[in-house]
Amino acid sequence: MKALRFAILGKSHLAVERLQAIEENENARIVRSFSAAQVARFKTDDWAGLLNRKHIDAVVIALPADSAADAARRALLAGIHVLSELPGGLTVEDIINLREAETKSDAVLKFGCSLRYHESVRAAEDLVRTEPYGRLLTARAVYGHAGFPGPDARQHGILLGHGIHMLDLLHVFFGPFESVKAMAPEGPDGQANLFAILKSGSGAIAQLHTSATSWRQTFRLELGYEQGYVWLDGHLPGLAAYGPEMLIHAQLLPDATGAPQPNPEETVIEYRHVAFAAHELEEFLATVRGETPLRHGTSRHAFDAMNIAQRICAATETWA
Repeated sequence: MKALRFAILGKSHLAVERLQAIEENENARIVRSFSAAQVARFKTDDWAGLLNRKHIDAVVIALPADSAADAARRALLAGIHVLSELPGGLTVEDIINLREAETKSDAVLKFGCSLRYHESVRAAEDLVRTEPYGRLLTARAVYGHAGFPGPDARQHGILLGHGIHMLDLLHVFFGPFESVKAMAPEGPDGQANLFAILKSGSGAIAQLHTSATSWRQTFRLELGYEQGYVWLDGHLPGLAAYGPEMLIHAQLLPDATGAPQPNPEETVIEYRHVAFAAHELEEFLATVRGETPLRHGTSRHAFDAMNIAQRICAATETWA
């Protein structure tokens, strides 16, 4: 099969990783690249010239959220495969429109749910699926950055521009959420910090704090189960200073009376290298070739993340 020809629209930290993965894969190559400023100046005939299947097969979209959905929809309707970063748009309606375009097209639509490809996350999924941890009860999730990580977070708030990746990861372990409560500071600081409480259909509850004033950059997901806990702490690569990346887990051991003993013995695994972009690209290429369906980054996953993000924003109270 010929190497899939990619155009890159826009630039971001994650797009750089994806670009490198394409360059290192013999089944993919980059034939065109455009900055977000160049894309913003496109006219109708520019789009028609770019989205021509004679010249390209797929696009990687790393555009601001307010223009990403339009670019992805145009590509799908032209029969061009799409790999778009989260959130992929600004509203649930944007994602619904992309899902409709997906059904009308023979092209693949995939969203960059990059955290799902981290080895620590995959190992955590295996643990809770194969070991007797019991029912998921709670989660504490913190995703904090020192300042706004990019224009989307600065313009649209830290939840949509950054925290949505943690929301996507919470869905991996919880599934869809039913109830939402949220609070943020009043005024401009409300864009920089948001606290949310989410309840799943099973009754499990997740607490989320996403922040642009986390001067010690923090990624942590603490999953509490009936018979133990699984923690994800730190991540690589992308935005700097989130490492090291660790998986910490422990199972409860009862004492002689059957009561749980506190502070069970932990297993700590540290990860020094993450090749999320290479794994993501391989899945994308396999789906384009018709070999396997998408497992991660489907339009349903993007819808779930955007839907709960929008519901959090609608439910947010401000605290003077």
